[in-house]
Amino acid sequence: MNIEFLNHACFSIESNNTVLLNDPYLYGTAFNEGWDLIIDDTNFIFDEKKNNFIYYSHEHPDHFSIPFLKSINEEKRKKITILYQKTRDGRVKTFLEKQGFNVKEINDRYRHEFAPNFFITIGQVPFYDSWALVEVDNKKILNANDCILETPGRVNDIKKIINDVDILFTQYSYANWVEGGAIDNSERKKLAEEKLRRIKMQSEVLSPKFIVPFASMVRFCHKENFYMNDAINTPRTTVDFINSTTASKPFLMMPYEKWDGESSKDNEKAMKFWDDAYVIALQRDLIKQKKTYSLDEIHTAYDVMVKRFKKKNNILCVRVLSFFGLIPEQTIKISDINSVIKFSWHNGFKIVESEGQFVEMTSESIYFLFSFDFGIDTLNVNARFSGKLSQKKKLIRSFSPLALNNTGRFISLIGILSLFLDPTFMRQGLRTIGLLR
Repeated sequence: MNIEFLNHACFSIESNNTVLLNDPYLYGTAFNEGWDLIIDDTNFIFDEKKNNFIYYSHEHPDHFSIPFLKSINEEKRKKITILYQKTRDGRVKTFLEKQGFNVKEINDRYRHEFAPNFFITIGQVPFYDSWALVEVDNKKILNANDCILETPGRVNDIKKIINDVDILFTQYSYANWVEGGAIDNSERKKLAEEKLRRIKMQSEVLSPKFIVPFASMVRFCHKENFYMNDAINTPRTTVDFINSTTASKPFLMMPYEKWDGESSKDNEKAMKFWDDAYVIALQRDLIKQKKTYSLDEIHTAYDVMVKRFKKKNNILCVRVLSFFGLIPEQTIKISDINSVIKFSWHNGFKIVESEGQFVEMTSESIYFLFSFDFGIDTLNVNARFSGKLSQKKKLIRSFSPLALNNTGRFISLIGILSLFLDPTFMRQGLRTIGLLR
């Protein structure tokens, strides 16, 4: 077996002429130009003499990179099989097949042999993430990427399926908006510490021999969110933490580094590499707003969103929920055009005078928010807005119908009933909007 680390959340596992590439995002920006990579020039070339597979954990663009997919020669695509979690709407499968790839959707927690003695088990985590257990050459490799594993119960739930682990790949720093803005980083520091505690918890429950810290080799790269970098965990901090608080051995990898999955090493060379890379990356030029949208353009994006939403949802049902405040009204200040709008599903889009509490963002972000069902998820990750935690949770509730659509769930009487039949999804949703701890 040979493991090669490429970048961020991307690594390959090779055995007996079969290669499994995980989450290839190797260059460019992600999340509406909110993130870029610490090392931004890695590459991967498929060897056509080998059996090539790609596993994607979820649709986030720092994992599911469409530019990478489109960079692959069309003839090579026919010889690549993509392994993905089975979803309600099959949207990802359909997209990939149109691009010329073979796709195998795998049922939740089903052990699938995709090549001789090469197994993968994909476990779904609400809302759209998944972890993957890869079994090859008598080794169990768990790719936890950035799954939300915030409680021992959730990690124990994985342990029931996989029992023991030899190698754990897991995220080591925060990857979303945190309250406090540029002035107060106390909440970011708390979240950074919490991310490390989760690594310790995963180690205690799963008892991996090795922990590979990864899936955090990015920076907040926009002028609007660069302050978010001030409390991130670094690879060095993480290696020191694993050494001092767990029984597992850290194995920090550099781009193109190869590993047999068995040998230990001194991590100093890799830590020095990433120390230098972070210094250089955090001094790179920041991305600036590229376009200012007028109120008319934003209103048009809203109108298009409503038409899109009506095609698959019961708009009357949503308006009733909105009228009674279950889906709240949202006031948004658009900073670059000095305007304030109020949005609700029952009253629509209105221009108002500044009043009460509001979240603040640029016209570029509010336009994106209306234009894509995944807009609210992107905004939460890229941190290109300001406000309080309570306001963010209210914002997520306001745009939750679109977020549901993005997971293949739709608002109707049957759709609402189906949500109650999916208690894990419901619990995570209630946690996200602050109605459940």
